[in-house]
Amino acid sequence: MNITIDRRGRNTRRIEDRIREIGDHAGKLAAQRIGSRLPAVEVLLTDGRGVAAARQRADLSLAGHVNWRRRAVDRLIGDWHARHACAATSLTPHGALVAINEAMHRDLGELDRTLIHELGHTVQLNQPGARDRHIAYLRQQYGITPHSKTDQREYEQLMDTRETQAANLEALARQLPGH
Repeated sequence: MNITIDRRGRNTRRIEDRIREIGDHAGKLAAQRIGSRLPAVEVLLTDGRGVAAARQRADLSLAGHVNWRRRAVDRLIGDWHARHACAATSLTPHGALVAINEAMHRDLGELDRTLIHELGHTVQLNQPGARDRHIAYLRQQYGITPHSKTDQREYEQLMDTRETQAANLEALARQLPGH
């Protein structure tokens, strides 16, 4: 697990140290519970705008050529959502990116829950067929490849199921060192 710091804040060092301490263990717990393996994970410590920008860069690297209007709209919507997001997980060409909004993690217990939640998403997206299906969804969202409403609705239901599963993983944070 590689950790990168995009924008330093008050708690950056403390958060980085905690992620180094528990990251591998949290990934193993999530992979065990979901029944798949953890991909190569890059953790990015940043602020709300950095979370949105990192998510968009990762998504665009997989989606392909997206016209500038669609990118601009996505950026505006992403900025608005990410200001209040604790973290976001995106696929990258070689694994997954977990962007963590440092400002939302003053409490290390909250960081533990967020990290195991997001690592759960990386495991989910690393399951057989999940990566290709997610890229197809991104291409549909960016208007590159049209899909039926049924396919879109079905994938959005799958994302809701994944979100519930990842939220349930947060209870595993009690098993991490330091609790």
